Amino acid sequence: MSRVSYFRAALLGAAASLTASAALAEPTQVAEIIVSANKVPTAQERVGSSVSVIDSAEIERRQQVQALDLLKRVPGVSISRNGGLGSTSTVRLRGSESGMVKVLIDGVEVNDASGANNEFDFNSLLTGDIEKIEVLKGPQSALYGNDAMGGVINVITRRGEGETKIRGTLEGGAYGSFRQLASLTGGTQQVDYALSAANLHTDGFSRTFAGNEKDGTDARSVSGRLGVKASDILRFDLNAAWSWLDTEFDPFGADGASAQEKESWQVRGAGTLSLLDGTFENVLAASYATTDRDFDEPTGFYRFSTFDSRRKALDYQGNLRLREADIASIGLSVDEEDGKTTNTVGTSTSTGLDDSVTTKSAFVQYQAAITSDLTLTLGGRVDDHEQFGTEGTWRATGAYQVPATGTVLRASYGTANKAPTLYQLYDPFYGNKNLVAEDGKGADIGFDQKLLDGRVGFGASLFRNSYTNMIGFSNGYINVARARTKGVELTFEANPVETVLIQANYTYLDAKDRITGRDLPRRPQDTVNASIDWTIVEGIDLGAALRYVGKQRDTASATSPILDSYTTVDFTARWAVLDNVSLFGRVENLFDEDYQEVRTYRAPGRSAFGGVTVTF
Repeated sequence: MSRVSYFRAALLGAAASLTASAALAEPTQVAEIIVSANKVPTAQERVGSSVSVIDSAEIERRQQVQALDLLKRVPGVSISRNGGLGSTSTVRLRGSESGMVKVLIDGVEVNDASGANNEFDFNSLLTGDIEKIEVLKGPQSALYGNDAMGGVINVITRRGEGETKIRGTLEGGAYGSFRQLASLTGGTQQVDYALSAANLHTDGFSRTFAGNEKDGTDARSVSGRLGVKASDILRFDLNAAWSWLDTEFDPFGADGASAQEKESWQVRGAGTLSLLDGTFENVLAASYATTDRDFDEPTGFYRFSTFDSRRKALDYQGNLRLREADIASIGLSVDEEDGKTTNTVGTSTSTGLDDSVTTKSAFVQYQAAITSDLTLTLGGRVDDHEQFGTEGTWRATGAYQVPATGTVLRASYGTANKAPTLYQLYDPFYGNKNLVAEDGKGADIGFDQKLLDGRVGFGASLFRNSYTNMIGFSNGYINVARARTKGVELTFEANPVETVLIQANYTYLDAKDRITGRDLPRRPQDTVNASIDWTIVEGIDLGAALRYVGKQRDTASATSPILDSYTTVDFTARWAVLDNVSLFGRVENLFDEDYQEVRTYRAPGRSAFGGVTVTF
């Protein structure tokens, strides 16, 4: 029996036997609210899609600087990073391409419209202002349209509430790193506000094994949110963010003085009007996002190159609450993406890509509470792409909470498509205007179970996705590739005593190129994450986190080298010296594991950091 067949049998057997095995446990209400799965706040036990949540408590425990280092611990997520902090950093969901993952920050799409694959580079996304991250897995084009074939990563920043609070953090450590954070939050019933700023410097280390020249990074960010309740039925929200990154890198595995400067802006304004005694919610929003990347490569063929991305969006969503818990949603949107690139050879600068495309979309969705325990959701979307005309996608999900045990059974199926990127279509050297959209479909089933009054929880998901008309490269871009991914995700969490939290997850991923039969590159077959956090006494917390990543191919080539498996362990500590002062520290890669996420590029060795947080 194959490993996937074994896990399928184990999953179905476990789900079937839970009624008996959990009969001694009282049903536990799941309090988590999920926004991204249905584009409306939904209790987790009513969500049929597979969603992982990184909450504020987890962000605080792990003490990570980059969002990427939080995401890599989510089941189904695989990452690759060309060196240390600030280097090119990509995320794949359940074996998808990185350009198939739509990334939202406070409702604004931030995928890079000037990039070859439309992917979002996580190299400049810091954690200082993040409240929560939702990772929605599987094809999501029925709600989110283009770029959501593999899933959606929804980043939600901190929102103000209560009395005004000022918080500051200073941190220093390995590789000459120094980080400063400051935030201001607060709110009343009528107004809420949040403002955050961060600054980071690291001397870094040589990202390539070809030499010892250090590749440093400077990063800064500012973000803010403002909400105003104008009346009982009208609310306005405004959020804006700016980030800047200046990072050195080693081109193509060689040691050299090359640098990238990246600047990003996002802004979104929304008005929410509630009618019919609050049962009909109407949201109208406009957003604008820019990403400018400038590369300086003294030894490269292109001395300078620039990539400029612009995204504009206007969207409306109406949510009508029917019966007791049914929600009918309708959405309309107009999205425009612009991309421009330039290249400099010697003293001559030429324009490469300089085009834009507009997509008009409409979606409908009905979330039906068939009973108090069974929720079914069905939705569909039509996208009218300026280049390709009309494409349709749909999605169906179901969630059932077994009354006797609290077991949540869930399943989903959806279709997806992804239009070729501006670069793939219009680049003067490699573009192909005859490309067609990539297609995908995927399904998953799973369960979640709580035992012992919620002190123990575990779950499993079985998934399968297929992609056709995938765009490959052969002296230019062509529709040639096909792929299939399937696997299993297992999760476990326990509070054996009030002061101890144990968490673990395992992902088995089988990702195949259906043309060559080879494994897709940079997608490990086995990934394990585990952590334990312990409050020794009130105000003193210790934690340890382990990560195992199995062997994986580095490239799609038949002669690609295999990257070795590796295991890293991180250690964290926090001491609340006073009510408003805490000291913290962490050691990353405690046992100094030597490993590579991308061949010829180094990963950080043992690294210690420490700091202080003060709240007023």
